[in-house]
Amino acid sequence: MAAVFHLAIEASVGDNGPLARATLNVLRTVLDDRSEAEVWAGSDLAYFGPAWRQARIEAQAPYPSPSLPSVADRITAMLKTVVVAEQSAVDVTAIDGRTLTLEPRVRDRAWLVASHVPAMLHHAGLTLGILPSLILLPKFPPHGAGELTDVMTRALLVTCQSGLKDLDWIERQGSKALAVSATRRSRAPLLARLALAYPGLRPSAVARLLDVTPQGARKLVAKLG
Repeated sequence: MAAVFHLAIEASVGDNGPLARATLNVLRTVLDDRSEAEVWAGSDLAYFGPAWRQARIEAQAPYPSPSLPSVADRITAMLKTVVVAEQSAVDVTAIDGRTLTLEPRVRDRAWLVASHVPAMLHHAGLTLGILPSLILLPKFPPHGAGELTDVMTRALLVTCQSGLKDLDWIERQGSKALAVSATRRSRAPLLARLALAYPGLRPSAVARLLDVTPQGARKLVAKLG
């Protein structure tokens, strides 16, 4: 799990620029995926690393057109490369003489491709930046590019509608955040802005992000609550 989170985060940051990297560095003061992966996922990183790097290369390669079908074609090809069987099919003879063919076990690696979908949409020219929420793939993606395009279209619609609701909430809450009354040295206005980007921040996370004591963090959260 630590390896999955680390590789997914690295894939979503990509070349988004210094602002995205700075934001990630701030979030890593709360929980650093790199140190967690180093402690718990050394063997997993070694196992999945080559396939992840190959997926990243293919995700950044040029696309024939800025369209979902072209992205779906690339995903389909990547899935065929990444999702491989660990052994060949096995023939088993039952006691009554019938022969059964057991399909080879396939390790779930579709997440390696799914983690690169936001970067693929960006490199294909469909988004201005890498948006981590645009995964668009189910746990078990369809094999055909046409069906995959339909799945991604529906997922994109749902994600965009959710994003518009969040934007509406941010716009309504933004005026309240700007109107927070506080002393000149108070961290309350800064926390109000942080809460817009990361709703539901707990006092422990606030203490680390704002470099205040746990007691001070609880008072700030209570004041804005």
